[in-house]
Amino acid sequence: MAYAVGEIPSQYERITKLEMSWTVGADAKSSRAFYSPWFGMDPADNLNLVQPVNPWGGSSWSMYTEYFQWRPEHNSNSRQYSVKAGQTLHGSIVYDASSDAYLLSQEIVETGAVSSQTVPCQSGKKYTIPYVVYEKTFPCADYPPDAVVTFRNITIECDGSDCTKQVQWTPKVEDANCNMAAHVDKYPAEISITWDTSRSSRYDNHTHEELEALNGQSGWGAAIVRARAAAAAAVEEP
Repeated sequence: MAYAVGEIPSQYERITKLEMSWTVGADAKSSRAFYSPWFGMDPADNLNLVQPVNPWGGSSWSMYTEYFQWRPEHNSNSRQYSVKAGQTLHGSIVYDASSDAYLLSQEIVETGAVSSQTVPCQSGKKYTIPYVVYEKTFPCADYPPDAVVTFRNITIECDGSDCTKQVQWTPKVEDANCNMAAHVDKYPAEISITWDTSRSSRYDNHTHEELEALNGQSGWGAAIVRARAAAAAAVEEP
């Protein structure tokens, strides 16, 4: 829904390191809603997304890393771990020139559990666009009651050099809902996304099926919908 997008200076070829930390949000009320704060990046054509994700699946939080490729469609996820409200996540995306690939990693700081995968750059594409995002649209009361997530300790390297202070971040709204908005709070070290759980939403009268169809078209959202369908089918078997 809301996000911040960064622009690196034109003299750089690619982002070689992107890392941030954030605190897992408060538990929301139990529902069929699913959504996630995440950061990540894309090449210029926006067809190869790498991201450490932190999905809420209706009753609990999880974390892992994801790669989603649009053409030809391909999705890969690292090992999923459960996380608790208040725990700290540290994600990193680091380029390895020798293999022309990125190591995606996410750690639960309090436990040391790490989920990671290596993602080759498709056809030598160069990743240049960083994002901070809160994704998936549901009724406002379904979101966490603390109404904020803050990505902090942001570090960015371009062509192997620290370019954190040179990246220009722009807050944007993709799908206006619940007054969700991105804020560049302590430039360039923190980016927050906030929302209002008390607001009404045009999604208030949608059915569960309609919301799943809207939000489960690809990536981690589609994985949640498939898992729910499989679980329901297993229960219905004689």
